[in-house]
Order: sequence, then C-alpha cells, then structure tokens
Amino acid sequence: MRKIFIVMLSLFLFCITVYAEPNHLIYNGNEKSNKIYLTFDDGYSQRNTLLILDTLERYDIPATFFIEGQFMQENPVAVKRIAEEQILANHTMCHCDITKLTNDEFISDIKEFEELAYSITGKEITKFFRPPMGYINEEKEKLLYDMGYMIFMWNVKIYDYVHNDDKGVDYVVNNIVKRVKNGSIILMHTLTDSNANALPIVIERLIGLGYEFSSLMDFKKD
Repeated sequence: MRKIFIVMLSLFLFCITVYAEPNHLIYNGNEKSNKIYLTFDDGYSQRNTLLILDTLERYDIPATFFIEGQFMQENPVAVKRIAEEQILANHTMCHCDITKLTNDEFISDIKEFEELAYSITGKEITKFFRPPMGYINEEKEKLLYDMGYMIFMWNVKIYDYVHNDDKGVDYVVNNIVKRVKNGSIILMHTLTDSNANALPIVIERLIGLGYEFSSLMDFKKD
C-alpha cells in the first residue's frame, strides 16, 4: 500500500511540474548559441532614432524597437521606417507601471497601441511586448499571453535612459561588450548621443568576438 501511495504521489508531482503555468518572461536566448539580440526602448523624443536606424541598415543588423505611445503619435515618419526595416513592438501607450493598472485599463492600453500602430504603418504589429521599467506581475503576464504576446526582458543593459546624463561612448562600448554572452538580449535606449555614436563600435566589437546578431523572431514558435 505504501509503495502504491509513493507511486501515486510521484505521478501527481510529475503532473504538476509538466502542467504548471509557464514563465512567460524571456530574458535571453540559447546560451549554447553565439546568437545575440539587439533591442531598443524608444520614447519621449525622436533624438537619435533615425541615426540608429541608419547604422543598423548599414551593417545589416536586425533589431526590435519597443515603442511608447506618445512617441508613435509625435513621430509617425520614424515609426513607419521602424516598421519597414525592423520589428516594431509594444511598450504600452502610457509607459507606466502596468502592475498598477486594472485588467481592463491594461487591455485597453494594449489595444489602443495596436490600433494606433496600424493607423500609422498599415501593418499589424508583431506581438512582442516589453514592460516599462521592467515592472510586471503574473496577472499581466497571463493577460499578455492570452492576447498572443511574447514578453521580452533583457540580460544586458546600461545606464543610458537619461539623455542629459550621457556617460559617453567609451562607457557604452565597454559596459555592453563586457556583459554580452551567448544568447544575450541587449537593451539600449535611443535617447543618448553616445548610444548612437557607439553603436557601430559595439557592432564591430561583438562581431569580432564571434557573435552573430539575430532577430527576436527566432523565439517565435511555428
């Protein structure tokens, strides 16, 4: 009888493990692969967005731009170009702590973003999401999952999100290059001049170290 109980308990624990709600947050890719992923959070002002797009085009590097709603409203030309050349993804309309929104408020925000993006670009957005400031909880994870979104975090970032506190090109290059590992998802912002100026150096250094820039589309399942 004791053996039967142990077997049944083992099966129960196995089922819990298999069917437990998955963690929907993606921080990095395959650590055995040399592929790395470049992402930008873009908002507040256009500043260096177009220069960064020029660099990505010149080096033929894929990237994902997580765009905030006000930016889309104020910079439709840049948004169209992002949608044509790279991946345009959702960073909310409000750029706020989404854990403090009600479910209805959050769903409304996500749908408003999708509708605005479509009105500007004529395309359905790729359903990739990054929470502002990285704030998210299980409730919002599930809502996003149910709406068909993949949630991308990061495992490489620097202090680069205050445009009038620019740390310089050397800071950008050194602090990104030394943090990158196989499968890294790199978070940069488009706000500082140094990010735009350092990007060609970062790209060349990382390629020189044997990394391959790839697209977050690698994560999509058929």
